Amino acid sequence: MSRYDVIVVGAGPSGSAASKLLADSGVRVLMVDAEVFPRRKPCGESLNPGAVAALGRITGQLRAEEAFDFPFSPIQGWRVISGRTNLEASFPEGLNGAGCRRELLDHWLAQMACRAGTEFEQRTRVERLLWEGERIAGVIARSPGGRPVTLRAALVAGSDGLRSVVARNAKVNRYGPLRKAAFTARLDGVYGLNGRVELFTARDGKVIGLAPIGGGLANMTVALGKNHTAGAAAAGKDRAGYVLREAREIPELAERLQDAEVDGEVLACGPFDRPILPHHIEGLALLGDAAGYYDPLTGQGIYRALRSAELAAPAILQALQTRSSESIRDYGISRHEEFAFGTRLQHVIERLSRQPLLWRMALRMIGASSLLTSKLAEVIGDCPKETNACIPVMKSP
Repeated sequence: MSRYDVIVVGAGPSGSAASKLLADSGVRVLMVDAEVFPRRKPCGESLNPGAVAALGRITGQLRAEEAFDFPFSPIQGWRVISGRTNLEASFPEGLNGAGCRRELLDHWLAQMACRAGTEFEQRTRVERLLWEGERIAGVIARSPGGRPVTLRAALVAGSDGLRSVVARNAKVNRYGPLRKAAFTARLDGVYGLNGRVELFTARDGKVIGLAPIGGGLANMTVALGKNHTAGAAAAGKDRAGYVLREAREIPELAERLQDAEVDGEVLACGPFDRPILPHHIEGLALLGDAAGYYDPLTGQGIYRALRSAELAAPAILQALQTRSSESIRDYGISRHEEFAFGTRLQHVIERLSRQPLLWRMALRMIGASSLLTSKLAEVIGDCPKETNACIPVMKSP
């Protein structure tokens, strides 16, 4: 049996960022993931300005996008198209987001965590939590060779995403009422990419997201409501043809996608509503999507993953130093408070987008006010109030 200070389950942005911050402070961290990196993952593959700023703080780079060693596309803002209604906004003060391949971003962050001192075990699938009474004391996992292994730690950080094994085994997550599924594809040959994330909404509840990701490619995510379930199931193995047909039904996209081709595999994901029950379990912290997830229409997922790591790392360090879980409880409260307004906005946008007349009225009303448009861009972009903001200084345990 192995002993660590912290076991981080999941090596996505929240897991790798938390691992790096903790390892930088001398914490013995084991990060495990069921996949082999680099690996693809269903995602809109766009980072808003808040996510780019968080990467800068976590990696110690003044401008994180200048440190990327992989192709990316600067994103200056977003555009929403619903029929003849068009709302367009730029991020304030010249701030940019970035579109990039998710597997390259995740691999880059995981490598930074390893350079900081994190042990990283790939192809290691966590099957359940290890309990000692009412406290979590580690995990039971399956090694790359298929044998069960017991890994012990003072604390387990669940960063394993929408379908978190950690949250499920702790019995703190559940399915919410929203039923949506999505297909994510990469396209070559898309006309008119303009450095913005574009959202196209249709009367039948379908939403198409389009974002440049560098190297001449675009990410296209086709989000479908419950009315499309039968059609999505009928797509079978021809997912590429299905997503292109669905997207070309949007008049504003038909010409732009006439020569587009799918590059690589089409990935499926959903549903997108996994609320977390209030809890306080000794030895447990949840980060990123594992800490609660709702419809990703506003594209704030990677920011929240990185920001939750920034909030969790000092709390985890304090818990290790004091042998008390009060700081983890406080972290959960802080995370909820920080994301509460954005979560409410996500719910409002998702509900409005299902009512075409109200949705278009709202877009026109916002578009008629430069102040409202700028404020919405600032909120959805999680734009940093101070470009030199940093996380609290942590001292080694």
